Amino acid sequence: MDGVAAARAAFRSRVKRLHPDVTPPTTATLTELARIVAAMDYIRANAPVCLEIEISAAQAARGLTRTLRHGDKPLLVRIPAGTRDGTDLAAVGEDRISVTIRVQAEGETPVEPTPDFPDAADLDAFMHEFSRPSVTTRLARWIRKAQSAA
Repeated sequence: MDGVAAARAAFRSRVKRLHPDVTPPTTATLTELARIVAAMDYIRANAPVCLEIEISAAQAARGLTRTLRHGDKPLLVRIPAGTRDGTDLAAVGEDRISVTIRVQAEGETPVEPTPDFPDAADLDAFMHEFSRPSVTTRLARWIRKAQSAA
């Protein structure tokens, strides 16, 4: 069992024992319950994420860029030429998100065909997500626009 799964199992075990429906609520039990809930929230927020991408042997030899999603978050993965099966790469700008590359054998047919370049809609969504101006930038543009109109 890996670290996050073991932590989750221990968390559930402790919560079942300390839950106010099972154990009479006292200051000590409620403090302990709050402490382990905070610890589990910290683990969830900081746990590394491991994803997999399957590519063909030809794509692994050439190298490519691939977009994928983790929840609502778009990710960009640059796969260098000569990548081997089982290589772990980090998503661009996301050090805690690890992507394992699975290279299909030459004779295997891909589960779903994937182009060498990211789908235009995926790439557009990725670019929009990460190039969107901040609230401060939009406010500064609005102020400059208002000043130039005056």
